[in-house]
Amino acid sequence: MYLPLKEGQPDLNKFFVEMFGLVMPEKVAEAIVARDVKMIFDPVTKELIKVIMPFASKTEVMTLTVDKGWVTEASVEDLKLLPGVHRTMFRLQGGEWVTREIVKDVQSGRAKFVVNSGDAVWWGNQGLTVSDSPYWKRVNDTMLKKLPAPDDEMRAAGLDGRFFMSVGNHEVWADPKIEGVLSAVPYLKKFGVTPDKLIYKFDFKGTRFIYLWSGKYDYRSPSLWDADRPKYAEQITQLQKWMDDARANGIRKVFIVFHYPVFARSGLGPIPAPDNPHKVIASYAKDTEVVVLNGHVHTTEIYEVDGVKYLMLGGGGAEQDPILPGRTSIKVPADYPPDLYWKGQAPKEEYNYVLVDVQPDQKTKFTLNRFRPWSAEPFGAEELFK
Repeated sequence: MYLPLKEGQPDLNKFFVEMFGLVMPEKVAEAIVARDVKMIFDPVTKELIKVIMPFASKTEVMTLTVDKGWVTEASVEDLKLLPGVHRTMFRLQGGEWVTREIVKDVQSGRAKFVVNSGDAVWWGNQGLTVSDSPYWKRVNDTMLKKLPAPDDEMRAAGLDGRFFMSVGNHEVWADPKIEGVLSAVPYLKKFGVTPDKLIYKFDFKGTRFIYLWSGKYDYRSPSLWDADRPKYAEQITQLQKWMDDARANGIRKVFIVFHYPVFARSGLGPIPAPDNPHKVIASYAKDTEVVVLNGHVHTTEIYEVDGVKYLMLGGGGAEQDPILPGRTSIKVPADYPPDLYWKGQAPKEEYNYVLVDVQPDQKTKFTLNRFRPWSAEPFGAEELFK
């Protein structure tokens, strides 16, 4: 979050009320912010340097460190489960490292383009486009404008950029017409993306990429597929058409990208059963290599279910709230698929991205590169699906 606040300025509580208002009525949010949010300012510059505020439960207290308006670190103390212990769940340097490494890989030719599953920004309440949103400006300055122009091979395939994202719930938060997305990556319009249609597909070197829209956010069911542009049933019909078309054209590798996770053992949990697309997706895995890329839950979980590879990559730079007590695991059925990444261990604070090597007639290779700022061995890499 970006909080360029100064002591004494009007509407100091405005952003916090809007944030809390996502999960509670506005009047309740106003009362909680007035009572429980404490702001500390630098005595000389009068700039905000620290915020102490409630977090996800009644017993959790979060401390935010702020520099030049940007939250640079966040820690949480659970007064009931772990009194006195402050767990760091966010460091701005984590996302900075991820961004820097991805840019380097594309600039060097190691990677052709970037696939993102949504939530590249916080919200639209402080500006909508690259020119007036501090969030989209940061995305643009740290990544988009540093990526090289598409090469001839990409342009021949109709790809006019190097960054292809699905829309997450944060992209429509106070920006229902996705003005930010369309200003930052305007070439998505070429694939038919509009404020009323948030799904698209393209092919590159014998591989199909399908992007779906899993919806905004309902705090009563925070992983519910509540998409409306188009709705879930219409998207599944379109997905099947695109998958059938890929098969008919001899395309045997498909990546499906959308925000909410199909499988998750922590945090906000997976898409609820009635609108979980796994059975439809898995029906294509017999003769096609199908990979699904998700986000939303801010940790990393890897699954292989009924021939489909699922990568929940929530370690791109956001706060790692599933590392907190009570969030590290949620109730799942006894026969729930195992997470192949943490393998039963509690998830930890980690920032990462995955390099995917796709070659015709060869098994796709997945290499996860990670940064653990708390670790004696902060940098590492791991081959997935070995």
